[in-house]
Amino acid sequence: MDRVTRRGALVAGLIVMAVVATFWLESSLSPWPGQHLGHTQTGHILGWIGFVLILATFAYPARKRLRPNQIWSKPWLYLHEILGILGPLLILVHSGAHFHAVVPVMALAALGLVVISGIVGAVLHTLAFRTFYERRHELAREGMDDEAIEAKLHALAAEEGVLRWWPWVHVPLTAVFVVLTVMHVGGALYFGGM
Repeated sequence: MDRVTRRGALVAGLIVMAVVATFWLESSLSPWPGQHLGHTQTGHILGWIGFVLILATFAYPARKRLRPNQIWSKPWLYLHEILGILGPLLILVHSGAHFHAVVPVMALAALGLVVISGIVGAVLHTLAFRTFYERRHELAREGMDDEAIEAKLHALAAEEGVLRWWPWVHVPLTAVFVVLTVMHVGGALYFGGM
């Protein structure tokens, strides 16, 4: 098993464990059978905290848009990824395994697709950077100067199609999630209050 496959298996295992732990936590925090956590004050608070964490993930793409020519910022990306996992886990605790209304279920499904596409994007970025790193060293061993290496790597990056099409999946899924979440929150406030 190569390194990428091992890392993928580890990430998949951690995700399964996190989801199972999340459902266990929701079940243990539910006040009594039949009354799930999402309809309690604690459930609402967890939902709002998860929503705020998810909103904070937009800091990374906003920073990229406001400063498009700056060097890629690893800390901002890592923050985006961490909040993109923690927020959805809190939302999952908020919703639990109780799927009783169409809009919240659709919002949760969209959120799951956003998280999966985000994980796929993280894997694609890791593989691309590893490839560029290895290619940089190969070119240096061939005797190319730094300027020529940068030009060659820039040309390779421009040809990389996967990293260009990936946002065309992740961004629309995120937009669908945001619309469904606004509908869910609006409906919950209108019909049930806080």
